[in-house]
Amino acid sequence: MLCHCASAKLARREIIQMAIWVWIEILILYATVVGGYALFLLPQRGGRVTSRHRSVVYSCLVFLGLSSLWLIWAMRFSQTGWDFTQFYIAAHLPVSALYSRSAFVDFGENSLAPLGIHYYPPFVRPAVFALALKPLAVLPYWSAYWVWAAVGFAAYAATLLILFRWLALPNALLPAFAAFMPSQFGIITGQDANVYLLVLVSGLLLVVREKQLVGGCLLALCAYKFNLIIFLPFVLLSKARWKSLSSFGIGTASAALVSAALVAPSEYLALLRTISIHTIGFTPGGIRGVAVRAGHEGWYYPFALAGAALCVYLIWKLPLVEAFCVAITGALLLSYHVTWYDCALLVLPIAVAWRGASIVTRTVLLALLLFPLSWFVGKEIFQVVAETVLLLRFAAIALDQPGNQEQRVAC
Repeated sequence: MLCHCASAKLARREIIQMAIWVWIEILILYATVVGGYALFLLPQRGGRVTSRHRSVVYSCLVFLGLSSLWLIWAMRFSQTGWDFTQFYIAAHLPVSALYSRSAFVDFGENSLAPLGIHYYPPFVRPAVFALALKPLAVLPYWSAYWVWAAVGFAAYAATLLILFRWLALPNALLPAFAAFMPSQFGIITGQDANVYLLVLVSGLLLVVREKQLVGGCLLALCAYKFNLIIFLPFVLLSKARWKSLSSFGIGTASAALVSAALVAPSEYLALLRTISIHTIGFTPGGIRGVAVRAGHEGWYYPFALAGAALCVYLIWKLPLVEAFCVAITGALLLSYHVTWYDCALLVLPIAVAWRGASIVTRTVLLALLLFPLSWFVGKEIFQVVAETVLLLRFAAIALDQPGNQEQRVAC
């Protein structure tokens, strides 16, 4: 235990040191970006303006350049792949042993300890989704990790391209998302939130475009982390997306039944109760995390009930897309079990909140993107601040005139 505590403290110190280094370089490079945009986008002699396609290419290149700083960090950071072991071990174990702590540790000690890897967090997803991880078993550990990381980054980039095209966001905003800590650092630690984000955004887009059955099926895949979609059924219900609600319900029920057939639900529930024991340095995010840090976990329940009531009201009041954003933000703020890397889902509410926002609001949204050190140091408190800011933005939209709301639905 003392070894684990010392390791956690060392990792935290290293995280802060590396975060400061990345933060400084991001600011320097982002200043270069601003100068580049001024050169490319301001009217030139004769009134000619650089083409839109040139600006898009430049945005993408700068985004990739800034993102490469996280790659440099990953190659230097001693805890790279910290969380990936759970997926790699799950890929190798029989599904029936998925929630067996002894089986997890035995595989880790036999196959990963010789590589210098001694941390094996539990796999806490429904059993049916472990079947999709089986291809990882073909590869050696580090090869599997880099493939996993590449898929995560590709999913993040694809999500951003979808959002920028769909919401007509300014190209100059794209490089700022390269500094968004929950998405980028989650890739380094080996988490899966970016792929989840891509599925979530794709499902929403299909529902908005009236491809409701397919959209509902995609959203049903998000039962992979069911704690993050607790408000989603109410969104579909309140917006009368009956086909999406039906396919979503059938899909989630099917996933639950197949998971129960593969592994007894009692084993899964027993594992969930021991997450804090087997996860080094685990503290939940959202308001529960703040309550735990304050030593008053009992405060979580009344605040969660009040927050849930507010979210339900906003979901009922707002158009579909904004209501969906409230559902995601509210789940991150109020769920009993949520962590920092789940905040990668805030990419969607931030992008939607940007449209039509005032200069002050946009400045705050940029701060959420551009200051990764705030996420590292502020931990649960900063997460709550970020999620509260976004909910206030959507509350302001809900108080807007009905005519403006109808215009938002068209997005």
